[in-house]
Parts: sequence; structure tokens; C-alpha cells
Amino acid sequence: MAIGSTAALIPSAGDGLEVTEVVAKMPGPGEVLIENHAVAVQPLDVKMLLGGYTGAGPLYNYPVVLGTSGAGVVKVLGKNVKGLDVGDRVVFDTRAYVKSEANLREGTWQKLVTADARTVARIGDVTFEQAVLIDFPLQTAVGALHLFLGMGKPGTGDAEEKVLVWGAGGAVGSYAVQYAKIVGHTIVVTASPHDVERQKKLGAFEVVDYKAADVVGRLRELGPYKYLLTASGDVASQKALASLLQPQGGTFASVLGGDIDLPPNVERVYKPFSQAAQQDEHSSFRAWWYGEYLPQVLREYLVEPVKFSRREGGLSALQQASVDVFEGKVKAKIVINPQE
Repeated sequence: MAIGSTAALIPSAGDGLEVTEVVAKMPGPGEVLIENHAVAVQPLDVKMLLGGYTGAGPLYNYPVVLGTSGAGVVKVLGKNVKGLDVGDRVVFDTRAYVKSEANLREGTWQKLVTADARTVARIGDVTFEQAVLIDFPLQTAVGALHLFLGMGKPGTGDAEEKVLVWGAGGAVGSYAVQYAKIVGHTIVVTASPHDVERQKKLGAFEVVDYKAADVVGRLRELGPYKYLLTASGDVASQKALASLLQPQGGTFASVLGGDIDLPPNVERVYKPFSQAAQQDEHSSFRAWWYGEYLPQVLREYLVEPVKFSRREGGLSALQQASVDVFEGKVKAKIVINPQE
């Protein structure tokens, strides 16, 4: 059995989006079919559509459907699915950028999306928009800190151990601050001067102006740091974190890569952090994230909600929305409803 659906897909390399009718197949064992009601236009998706970026995605088998996260209503359950019911309101992530053969079924820029039931979380009364907006950047932050840098789970930290979050003003940086705080660490951040009050409310102990001439010296005085993350990922921030790790050396995480000469005693961890739960080697993290932590975050609002703007027009609005994000014309996240 199959159900008619609609998708915004890239027909071939270099093409813009084409909104077209597609057929959604029934979910297989362990999968669910979800009626998708919210997609956030993420920088990664935009780079893949407009910037020629292929490093994190299946852009070698066209046509391609972008998007890895969504929020909506469970429509069909595959065999052996437990813990979910038809009609549940959920947020979900897919393997669209992990397994090319799964892309057309699991890319979230479409009305009906197939997802592995293990990467689906109930959201209760939380809006679809907030659920999808929180999941992606929060998972990036927690994946970097907990899974790849070794930070513990909430309540297990030591206040004597300091965390440095460079670029705390954005969603990933802000969520990194909030996670490190509930784990129990002392957090130092870089942010703009107008963001100081908000950062301290989120959990920062000290806020340093990232544009200050003596920013590295000031951060060195406030250290040393057990966990270091650059949520901006720019070259200047990576070099600053590498400098702060001297002379002993160490490891920092970055949301961006790039060619950069680092000291031999410094390791940069650059991974698709938001996709880590799709890897079976991280199955324990996946079970904790979707089965425990994310539902608690959404249920109890343990993180700051995200500011966003709705873009009318459904899937047809994705092309222009992506252009606006790519050209830096919007500050708040853009969310569209594929059902429109």
C-alpha cells in the first residue's frame, strides 16, 4: 500500500527545488510514517541547496530531498514499533543525510516522512514549531559536549570544572550553556556585550566580549577549562581555543571544520553532531536522547524557547526561505508547514 504525498526535491546537481507529487510507501518494521507539520530551515540544508556543500549529505544520488528533522503526527506504525501510537504528536530525526538509500523516504522537506521509531520522541502539548527548533541545535550542543567531549549527564558535574563556550549567542551556543549548567559545571562564554544579561540567566558565570582585543588573555585568566566548544566554528575561534589549551594541549569541539594549522598537541573534534544518534555505534546515546532527555526538556521547558518566523506557502516557500537564510537576510529561524 502507498499514499500520495508531496515533496520539495532537487532533481539534479545545481537545480533549485521542485515541488512535486510523490508516493509515500508504508513504513517497514521498526519504522513510522509521520504527517509532517513543521520544518526549520537549517544552515546545513541551505549550504547543501545553494552552496554546493556535499560533505554531510547524500548529494551524489539525485533526486534528493533535504531536511533531517521535523515535527508532526504519527500516521502509520510499522511492525514491532513500541512506545508510540497513531495520533501521537512527535518530533523526529531521520537518516536522510546518513544513508543515501533512505533519503527520498526520510528527507523532511515533504508532507509524509518515514522515520526510524528509535529517533522519534513524543512532545505532548509543545508546539510543532518549538519542538523542531529545539531538537536540532540542542542535539548539536549535547552531542558535542556529552558524546564527543565526555561531559556527563545532568546532575553529575563538578562546579570546580570549567566549560568554555565560544559564540554563545546563537542557538547551539545557548543550549551548550544551558546543558553545561544543568550538568553542574561553571561556564565561561564569549558573546556580544548586549547579550550579557541573557547569558547569565542561561547559566554563564562570566561573559567575555568576543571582539575584545584581549579576549584570549581574559579567557586564560578565567581558565583552565575541562571542556571547550566553539559554537561559531570560525577559524579565529578555533585558533583561540587551541591557544588556550597550551602548553599542556588537549581537545576542543567545533561546529565547523576547515583547513587550519593546529599545534600537534591539540585535537579538534568536528563531527555532524546532530546526526550522531543515527549511528548504531551511539545507540545508548540515541535511547537516552529520544526516550528520556528530549521528552523531559520539551515537557518541562528546561531550555530557552527559540525565536522564529513562520513562512507561509508550505513547501513552495522553501526555495526563497533558503535564499534569505543563505544571504543573511533573516535573523530568526524560519519554519514552514509542509501541509499548507
